[in-house]
Amino acid sequence: MLTVRNLHKTIDRRPVLRQVEFAVAQGQVAGLIGRNGTGKTTLLKTMAGIMDPDSGTVELGGRSVHREPSLKREIVFVPDSPEGWFGYTAWGCADLYEQVYPRFDMPYFKETMRRLKLPIDRNVRHFSKGMRMMFSTALGLATKANYILLDEPTNGVDAIAKKQVLSLLMEAAAEGTALIISSHLLEELERMTDTILLLKDGAVESHVTDDVAGGRVAKLQVVFAGDAPEEWLAGRHVYVLDHIGRVYTLLLNTEPASGAYEELQRMEPLLIEPLPVKLDDLYVWKVGGETDVG
Repeated sequence: MLTVRNLHKTIDRRPVLRQVEFAVAQGQVAGLIGRNGTGKTTLLKTMAGIMDPDSGTVELGGRSVHREPSLKREIVFVPDSPEGWFGYTAWGCADLYEQVYPRFDMPYFKETMRRLKLPIDRNVRHFSKGMRMMFSTALGLATKANYILLDEPTNGVDAIAKKQVLSLLMEAAAEGTALIISSHLLEELERMTDTILLLKDGAVESHVTDDVAGGRVAKLQVVFAGDAPEEWLAGRHVYVLDHIGRVYTLLLNTEPASGAYEELQRMEPLLIEPLPVKLDDLYVWKVGGETDVG
């Protein structure tokens, strides 16, 4: 189990991570989401032991990753662009990783590079952005580490190559590798993850992918009988996704304390039709739009 406990990190006097707590089990696939600049990359680098926290711990099997550097061989960070490898060939990078990671699988790396149609003897600097991302993913997975942390693994990758990368990730997960994937592609994450980690205001909320709203948010299509209740629609427990005429698509706080659903029923609309809550709906509810409804 990889466990993050009460993690704090400040960069340039700005608190980036505050009281971050969650755990990811081996074989689990977790998606990390949040607005740009919220600290997703900082969190991944801190979990991998690349950056030190100001306070709090990252523990692997109850042992601190930052106090026992040997544990870092079980946690690999895959960046969205491998500038650190510029000057090396793909083969040279793999040769170095083989010396660092005890279970590095060179035959797997070579076969994956062939599968992705990437040249093993070319300088990484001369790869396109998409090629660099595919190479980084292949290199990270070849370590056979128990935890692979990926920062935007399909960023800049074309549609065909994206399918190949996602297949590689799912194959690794099926073999017991835990994946934590930071991405803005919410539909991809919804299909492939068990858990969603939503980073907002320096803290993380965990959501089960099969029920991202946890019963706390409803998505409804509502048709009002008369004029729309503007004051109610502008309330902090309601988020208007769309409306055409009298037909509104809403996100609604269904927690008893909000009273928003009960108030809607008292208005006796012509139609209240529940719709499935998707990950992008949760994202809008928590961090998107002009109104803070999280």
